[in-house]
Amino acid sequence: MGSGKAYLKQRSSDQKNDPDTNIFTIKFSDLAQEFNNTIHVDPYYCSNCRAILNKYSKLNFIENSSEVRYVCEFCENVNKVKIDKKNIPQNDEIQYLIQSEIEENKIKNEKSVIFCIDVSGSMSTTTKISGKVGCNSENYLQEYEMLKEFIDPKDRPHYLKKLQQKQKNVSHISRKQCVITAIEQQIKMLQEKNPEKVVGLVTFNNEIVVYGDGSQQPIVLSGEQLHKEEEIKRIINQNSKQMMQNSIEKQGDTIIKRFQQLREDGQTALGPALVSALELAKVGKPGSMIIICTDGLANLGLGSLDGDSNRNFYEELGQQAAEKGIIISLVTIKGEGCKIDTLGQLVEKTNGSITRVAPEKIGQDFENIINDAVIGTQVELEVTLHKALQFRGEDNLQQQNIIKRYIGNITRTTVLSFEYQLKSIEELGKLNININQLKSIPFQIKVTYINLKGQKLIRVFTTLVQTTQNIDEAEKEAQVDVIHVRIAQKSAQLAKQGNYQEACIYNQNWDQYVQSNQHINSNHINQQKNHKYSKHNAKLSIALKNQEARCQLSQQFKETSNEKQNDNDKSINLNKQQSTPGGEDTLIFPSSKQNIKNPQSTSIKTTQEKENSIQKNNDNPEVNKETTRPTDSISSSQIWSFQNKKINENQMTKYDSNSFTKQESDFSIIKDKPNSNSESSNESDEDQDFTTLFFYGKATF
Repeated sequence: MGSGKAYLKQRSSDQKNDPDTNIFTIKFSDLAQEFNNTIHVDPYYCSNCRAILNKYSKLNFIENSSEVRYVCEFCENVNKVKIDKKNIPQNDEIQYLIQSEIEENKIKNEKSVIFCIDVSGSMSTTTKISGKVGCNSENYLQEYEMLKEFIDPKDRPHYLKKLQQKQKNVSHISRKQCVITAIEQQIKMLQEKNPEKVVGLVTFNNEIVVYGDGSQQPIVLSGEQLHKEEEIKRIINQNSKQMMQNSIEKQGDTIIKRFQQLREDGQTALGPALVSALELAKVGKPGSMIIICTDGLANLGLGSLDGDSNRNFYEELGQQAAEKGIIISLVTIKGEGCKIDTLGQLVEKTNGSITRVAPEKIGQDFENIINDAVIGTQVELEVTLHKALQFRGEDNLQQQNIIKRYIGNITRTTVLSFEYQLKSIEELGKLNININQLKSIPFQIKVTYINLKGQKLIRVFTTLVQTTQNIDEAEKEAQVDVIHVRIAQKSAQLAKQGNYQEACIYNQNWDQYVQSNQHINSNHINQQKNHKYSKHNAKLSIALKNQEARCQLSQQFKETSNEKQNDNDKSINLNKQQSTPGGEDTLIFPSSKQNIKNPQSTSIKTTQEKENSIQKNNDNPEVNKETTRPTDSISSSQIWSFQNKKINENQMTKYDSNSFTKQESDFSIIKDKPNSNSESSNESDEDQDFTTLFFYGKATF
């Protein structure tokens, strides 16, 4: 809870942006633990609000009858149930077994990990590394294979050793080498800790190669096949069981050899690769995962992101994965844009993670993803408040005091946050509620899920919270880490919905409240936690402001383009009446119309003119490198034409969502000359901001 006491403030209207301590979080890590108390069979529901009978329910046993009456502590409905005394809940937490292991899970293989790896041409890009690095390179293996037939068999081990020693001091290493080395490390770790897991491999460039566990002949998909989703599914589904039947303990070394033989070339057919990986993952039990590693934009086949026509493709695939209990996570390489705002829908549907890292640091990300394993699938959440309360800042609620959500997959780090408040004076009057009599109020959380054994369970947690009408009392018992989670999650949630201005306002109001409130900060522990969180919120705030600036630029572009188009239409209409001697209509543009000048330089340009404009901006040191492509609205080159227009919230910088190392000495706007690939660079910056929003949306800091 955000405080040890629920604050009951008299309200005449909705005050969703009025900060207080009425916040609570739900952490799902406990679902991974074995339940030590009695497991019940059937829950007893209130016939009105569907709250479940709990230890705080006041039961009235009817003489000479097995029936029990009780008044629901949430809605005051009188219920009559038949219950054995031994089934009366005695603890805050109760668990009910709804269904034993599902038959489908009994016949499936163990959980699997599918690596879906980009081997397009851009993966050959090298990174400069200082000193020695723990990264294997295939270069010495290639040289050895070419020369070994000319080397005496007795001397081959010595020659190979020399090549390995030479490779240890490399100063440049390709992205692909970094990825392969990282995956090799994870395979070896799994062989030791989880030898029963099945690990599969799918690679993609301008063709898809499906290796599975490496025991079968790979399946290659190319050409027109990359545009045919059903054909890909049919081909992989027919072979998936044979290709994913061997554990990593048996097949690990073979998979590593497959990785070492990979060559980078061609375009990026991410969509078809993902369809293939999903078919492989379906062979494993719920809790299987797909880890995508890419360094560029999907630009070939299904799900090509060159345009906007495939935006729903990834969301639909995410939904399919979530229904099967499969988590999809995305690891991208810094410096390149891949439209994380679109791919993020895929990840969010399955409760995976998104990270952007330097190539040489990618190993830690793989390890974190694999360790954050699924602990429950097909998860449904229901939270019930007392009828005097209502949820704050939530949309599409059928009842003000009850929220229902389908979550899908959960991991040990999954956390959700909510706000609540007292209903208005008018509503309380209709309910005949006197808040002076509410000395405590109940909260109930119901989680329906399928555990790792395949059992369907309901876990119910009920608690009573003391109330106060004095805000100072509530703030003195504040739990600031709970409030921090809510600030981060709600700010990120609003931003991902496109409500950037609202997100900035929300974040600023709440952060100021928790950092400056004298009652909250009278506690030394709270002061320390606030200080630590302020660094996180600075990074989140920067990402929010970056996105708000992009949104403003996009809107300016649209407005100016519309004005320009209207001017052109008028010019056409005025001059269309003039005709040539041959009688054909000729469109004549007066010189004054040919050179319309706009303060923002937003005239409609030909392709060549756009290229010239881009080059001109590349030569302009005042162009803001960090102002990047607005979400699916305008390109970076078009945005640069607006740089002379003042934007209030354009303070931008860059952050690594994992290391959180600040790259600038302050939060001032960066004015840096764009590189030769400016649009790609700017898209990469926007991807970094989306990654930051996704990270804080999960609130796992």
